[in-house]
Amino acid sequence: MTGKLSFWDLIAQAAKRSPHISKVQGGGHEVPADGIARARFVGYYEVGKHEEEFQGQKKVRDKVGLVFELSGPNHPPRDANGEKEPQRIAAWENLVLNEKAHFYKLFRQMNYSGKAKHMAELLGEPYLVEIFHSKSKDGKRTYANLRGPNGYNVKGTTVQDPVSGKQFDVPVPPSSTDLKVFLWEFADREAWDSIYIPGEYPEQKDARTGEVIVPAKSKNVLQEKIMAAKNWPEHHLYEDVKARPSVAVYRESAARATTQEQQGETDRELPAAQTARRKAMR
Repeated sequence: MTGKLSFWDLIAQAAKRSPHISKVQGGGHEVPADGIARARFVGYYEVGKHEEEFQGQKKVRDKVGLVFELSGPNHPPRDANGEKEPQRIAAWENLVLNEKAHFYKLFRQMNYSGKAKHMAELLGEPYLVEIFHSKSKDGKRTYANLRGPNGYNVKGTTVQDPVSGKQFDVPVPPSSTDLKVFLWEFADREAWDSIYIPGEYPEQKDARTGEVIVPAKSKNVLQEKIMAAKNWPEHHLYEDVKARPSVAVYRESAARATTQEQQGETDRELPAAQTARRKAMR
């Protein structure tokens, strides 16, 4: 990669040099409520080649993730550590560009206007999406999915009133989530650091038995998934990330060190201030 490219410049490069999606190619937290939701497309992540098993056969496929911020009466922001956090939902697919592939079908639904050649060009766009619920095999966990039994149901925000027959636009508020993208071929260090997610999801226990049904796990799912890719050691960022795992980690460490240093200075200054007040009172 040469030169410093902006967020949208990187996407434009991908749209020019990557295969056009518009052309068919050959063959631990409370889940969002099911039903129709207003959504903004806020994240697009190409995470490399991963091995998976299907019908007893192991295959290595390129994977891609899409993230949507939800809104509307059934999907309001939730309280998280005293702050309002928007609900989000992700869709993970094989990066396959033929007319039968789920990813391609999703792109066709999202690109209803026909203006985009690459999925990332649609970042920030509003949609109406349908959310489906499914259960784990033991019935203890509920999953929220954008792909249901008959595929995706993602549409534009213009709908027809069944009573009057008139069309109207459903308002979708601007996202509070920053738009983010990781394009496997074009990603730079800034893109890598931008997808770092600090913290950990706490474990979840069965309310009746106290059994741990969902273990605690890191929130840094995107970077970890990319680093787990079969072709990550071949990536142009591999050596740099190996040497410096994440700038965000160092920023957090520096912030903690600064806080501790300031606290130490306060502790040292406090006795002197108390002594001065005592002298003034005499």
